[in-house]
Amino acid sequence: MPLVKGNSKYIESYCSGCGLCNYIYGCELSNDKKGFPTICQSEKSEELKKICPVFYYGEDAKHDVWGTVQKALVGYSSNKLIRYKAASGGTLTELCVYLLESNLVDGIIHTTFDSNNQTKAISCVSYTAEEVCSRCGSRYCISVPLYDLSSLIKDGEKYAFVGKPCDVMALRRGIGVNSELGKRIPYLLSFFCAGEPSVNAQNNLLKAIGTTKEKFSTITYRGNGWPGYTTVTERDGNVLTMEYKNAWGKYLGKDIRNLCRFCMDGTGDAADIVCADFWHLGIDGTPDFTEHEGRNIIITRTDTGTKILEGAISDGRLTIEDDFTGKIDTEFHLYQPSQYKRKCTMGSMICAMKLCHKQAPEYSKSYLKKYANHIDCKIKYKFFIGTLKRILNRKI
Repeated sequence: MPLVKGNSKYIESYCSGCGLCNYIYGCELSNDKKGFPTICQSEKSEELKKICPVFYYGEDAKHDVWGTVQKALVGYSSNKLIRYKAASGGTLTELCVYLLESNLVDGIIHTTFDSNNQTKAISCVSYTAEEVCSRCGSRYCISVPLYDLSSLIKDGEKYAFVGKPCDVMALRRGIGVNSELGKRIPYLLSFFCAGEPSVNAQNNLLKAIGTTKEKFSTITYRGNGWPGYTTVTERDGNVLTMEYKNAWGKYLGKDIRNLCRFCMDGTGDAADIVCADFWHLGIDGTPDFTEHEGRNIIITRTDTGTKILEGAISDGRLTIEDDFTGKIDTEFHLYQPSQYKRKCTMGSMICAMKLCHKQAPEYSKSYLKKYANHIDCKIKYKFFIGTLKRILNRKI
């Protein structure tokens, strides 16, 4: 299902900033006013449609909201340190270590902090378990992981890639037009994503936590517990913290890339394996963000993903609490309500955009209607009004 229907103007308006167009077609990116790298040339729009995640969403899926699901297990890393340090249960980190130590890959292509400014991310390759673990954790900042892919890949080496759902979608499509790329990067891993915060969002977070971009030295958005605290260390050693739900809910999540607000693939539909928080539920049936030991939902979407997961479990690297495969359709929306609501209210949000004569994604009406049938009219109305307010306040 296309995200947009063949109009080149959408390439720039809804660019995800993955950077694959530079690697394959030599397209250049430039930062927009919010600091998001965005494609600045669209004369190759016909070629770009073959790889750009903006022009693609989904395939035939067993679960229409959650994408193709072969297995869905609840679990976490059996390594206590990884489980504690990672953003949630440490499963993605553990899978990367398993791929390396089983000699299935030579390296892991992913992102890490820019040492000059930790509110920025850079691409890297980890070749050892120690490197993977030292670079684990969430990056709630701008990343362009596929832009400099040619400088990361070495002749004769095989890699796994870990990235945002849009990055993985782009790479999966890129493999479709460049089979050699698939031989070099045969494993695609992802995580649930709610959006990419802007430079202004980073600055607002630093200000709210009590520092500035000039004064701070390091930032940990999550981890060291679950969900862990957003922790900033200043150059003089002073440590400042904020609850994760406030850091994301009040600051980072308030100003995200344009595409992210209308993204239908926050769940990594093109990945071999995708992981997410499997929150405990409070007495009111909603996610409980107080501190616990981390755990993930681990979803395999391909035979390759299922084989990797089974190998890691057999190797004792993952501890599995529950097989959730049969409950995805009926219960998973309780544990990931934001992803569920976004997909099921997308039709309402797009209606609000069109009512105000705003450019909006052209998703398949049949898909939007099918998703909308899953959710109460009151919630759809709330998202419709919320979108109208953001338009009137010039936030969209």
